[in-house]
Amino acid sequence: MVIIPAHSILFGISGGEILIILVAVLVLFGPKKIPEIARMLGRGINEVKKVQREINSEIHRYSADIEHEARDVQEKIDRLKKDLTTPVEEQTAHKNKPAEPVDDPQNTEKTDQDSDTLSDTKDAENDLPYPYNQKTGNGT
Repeated sequence: MVIIPAHSILFGISGGEILIILVAVLVLFGPKKIPEIARMLGRGINEVKKVQREINSEIHRYSADIEHEARDVQEKIDRLKKDLTTPVEEQTAHKNKPAEPVDDPQNTEKTDQDSDTLSDTKDAENDLPYPYNQKTGNGT
């Protein structure tokens, strides 16, 4: 806890100067108005404190909401990192193993022999001169 010197609180005003200010207030406002002024000042200070408490509670509420959202985002990021690093670790573990050939039952590629026979018949048809390489409706 920090102890603040009295002269810094009162902006360097001494006790005699405070007494002169109080006498001047008493002379200006009279003894009947001073309690009313003190009540008004007290109410004003209470209103300021009330607003300050409301503002602080709003700040704490919003900061708690933001902290909660930040934790949720951080958890999602951590899960994504874990999900992304797990396949990479598995791939590095599989790099040491030799690759095995995979037989694909849906492989529809033609072998070299099949493609050679198809291309031979097409080439034979295209080798004929112009009028003879045209197909007609009766199959000749």
